[in-house]
Amino acid sequence: MPVPTNLPHKHHDEINDQGFTVVRNFLTPQEIERYIKASEDLVEYSRAGNWPHVRTRGKQFPPWPKNFSPDIWGVTGLLHPDLGELSYPFHDLYANEKILALVSDILQIDKSEISMELLNMLINPLTDFDLDWHRDTIKPEVTPEQEAEELLENPFAGAQFNLALTNDDCLIVVPGSHKRVRTQEERDKTVDESRRKEHITDQITVNLKPGDIVFYNNNVLHRASYSSKNKRLTLHGSYGNVKYGKARAKGVLQHGVAEWLPRLQPKNEDLEMLKSKLVDLANQFDGVNLGFALDG
Repeated sequence: MPVPTNLPHKHHDEINDQGFTVVRNFLTPQEIERYIKASEDLVEYSRAGNWPHVRTRGKQFPPWPKNFSPDIWGVTGLLHPDLGELSYPFHDLYANEKILALVSDILQIDKSEISMELLNMLINPLTDFDLDWHRDTIKPEVTPEQEAEELLENPFAGAQFNLALTNDDCLIVVPGSHKRVRTQEERDKTVDESRRKEHITDQITVNLKPGDIVFYNNNVLHRASYSSKNKRLTLHGSYGNVKYGKARAKGVLQHGVAEWLPRLQPKNEDLEMLKSKLVDLANQFDGVNLGFALDG
């Protein structure tokens, strides 16, 4: 656990207790308008086949195929230098005082100890799609003993978020499940292929309005339901605690960020600081095949 600090504890404590914390009206109306425009431009560019780093409908976890189907449910690498000006608004979003202060609260560390990780976008596919119940870094087949051990390892090594620009009711979570092994029901419904999308006792839907942000422990039991009929523009990213970079390496580097990170030219000082931390981590694993956190 992080050392005690003078930082606020509200969002840290809510994640520690429930596995997630919601901040309403995190963005101003002007910010929402700006980032919707930037996101719509990028979605149009990606659906047209101009951007290969997308999440193709039917495939849940990386590696995603580099095809050019418009039926995608996500766009990855919003800070990727090959996006050019399309990426610039997201430099400001990812590295600004408001969001970094929230991350500092959650991780209970100073801003200078935060590392860059990922910034992606989740969107509505052209045909309906559901993600299975999962924990992001713990495979469903592990034994209860392994599960208990992994859940206790560095629960505040990183902070993951969904920032909604449109109404978003896609994320479904089981509160408190990030700090205990699965019940028999939960194990059945996360391992048995035929039952993965069933209702789990005590599950809730996280309802976000435009400008709301949810941060969550990525090992809380969760899934998502993507409707093709409801427009979705949700920014999805994470930050790391530099002290626990090695524990985060597979989950971050599996997305290929190390391949383009050296060419990233940040548009503000905070992003330059965040980048330097991820560069150090990527260098530690240069040439190492870490594999992928999950299958599917």
